[in-house]
Amino acid sequence: MDWIAVFNFLLIAGAIQGFVFNLGTFLIRRRIETPVLFLNLFVFFLSLNNLQSWIIEKGFVPNTFFWANFQIPWNVLIVPMFYAFLVHYLSQQMERSVFWKQSASIFLALLIARITLVLAAGEGSVSVEILEHYTNLEDGIALVYSIFLFGRAWHLLKVYPILKRHVLQGDNLRWVFRLMKLGALVILLWLFAVIMNSFSESFRPPYTYYPLRISSSLLIYWVGYQAFFQYVLLQDRLALRKRLREKPAISIAHAVSSNERSEAGHEEFLELDAHVRRNQRFLDPVLSQDRLAEELGMGTSTLSRLVNRFSGKNFSDYINSYRVAYARELLGNPEFVRYTITSIGLESGFNSKSTFYTAFRKFLGQTPSAYRGKTG
Repeated sequence: MDWIAVFNFLLIAGAIQGFVFNLGTFLIRRRIETPVLFLNLFVFFLSLNNLQSWIIEKGFVPNTFFWANFQIPWNVLIVPMFYAFLVHYLSQQMERSVFWKQSASIFLALLIARITLVLAAGEGSVSVEILEHYTNLEDGIALVYSIFLFGRAWHLLKVYPILKRHVLQGDNLRWVFRLMKLGALVILLWLFAVIMNSFSESFRPPYTYYPLRISSSLLIYWVGYQAFFQYVLLQDRLALRKRLREKPAISIAHAVSSNERSEAGHEEFLELDAHVRRNQRFLDPVLSQDRLAEELGMGTSTLSRLVNRFSGKNFSDYINSYRVAYARELLGNPEFVRYTITSIGLESGFNSKSTFYTAFRKFLGQTPSAYRGKTG
């Protein structure tokens, strides 16, 4: 198998995929929000960097000294665009500067330095060896700056639970952490390439960049659609939550089993059940037996026994039954038809689309999509 051909195919396929994502986003969105813009710039610069590598690898450049040694440092702008996306996605006002001046200054400085050195080397004013050393230096500067911003992104995610004010309290950031782990792998491969280029005599470009380029191509496939979907979902949830605040509280029937109303502990369960319904505790995606028991001033085992006895369900099913009932009310209401099923499920207290669909089918015998189709 020609591995170089496979590498080149993945490289150009990833670049084209990125450009298609950019085009599709601008065609389907009537308004381009700031986070979507930065996400597209992240994918765009990553795609440009891969396209440039593919053009050089395939030899599709003019046969002159200048073009053979000229490269635009697109890699300097990739991580800053992701960092800007993350800042605006999390709505962190204090970070809104997103290092624009620093990023632009480094990019322009490296670009001017590259042009100057290539012209000087072409005229014989400096040696080609100096130009090669500069290439390694340029790559190292871009890497160090990217690691710096990547570290700030990690810090922002770590302090996010403390700082969050504008984003949903129950927002799921697991996809961001998965992306950060994938990004860390890409940066490690980049670091490996820089070290090999600087100190190895046997392992030289372009081979040192193969693992990096392949991983970055995969990153384009994953991050574009995942991040875009998550942002659209977040905006839908924000709009839905605002709409719910403007509406009267949705009434949910209590879950007491009629066969056990006269037994000891019945009144305690009624208080428990009223607390859950009145305060809509089932909308909390991280609600646990321990937390609810603490709120009610009773032991966890007592709470579990009361729920099992008087609702006829275990704690998880008891809470999920309220969540399903809440979601059913929203799905059957024409006023909420513009909101996605996933956003309704998450706003009903479920922590993922899969758990929502599983619980909905368990209690109602059909999927949320089928239910909305019948009632819509």
